[in-house]
Amino acid sequence: MRRIYYHFPQRVDLSFAMGMPFLETLKYIADLDNQESTKTTGKELVKVKTQVKIAIDRATFGDIDRNVLRPGIITEAADIRVSVLALALRGGGKVPIANDIFYLRIIDRGLSTDIDIAKEGDAPGLDALDMKNILLGTSK
Repeated sequence: MRRIYYHFPQRVDLSFAMGMPFLETLKYIADLDNQESTKTTGKELVKVKTQVKIAIDRATFGDIDRNVLRPGIITEAADIRVSVLALALRGGGKVPIANDIFYLRIIDRGLSTDIDIAKEGDAPGLDALDMKNILLGTSK
């Protein structure tokens, strides 16, 4: 069964192929949920947290549970929403810097998987190439 979001953006910012089968790619992206990392930008320490949701019907997103990741439950394509929250860690606490939201369309191509990335809005911050680097594990 396909998990497609009815309001997926018509304009895609970046398309690329992931060298893994569809279900393996889906599990890999699901493992990014609630992942946290820290990095320094200039003189600030920044905490980055990702949140991953999957289309549960044509209009909403929900958590990815292990039942969804069983073989045969999702086939052909799935839409995923990834939220990347950046918090500056300052003396007084955490200050939100950005909350970038990306929509991913994952399409089964046999031994590989096509991924289309579209960013919600046009606010400065991360872009589709940054999201690709997060997915590939090469983000700076």
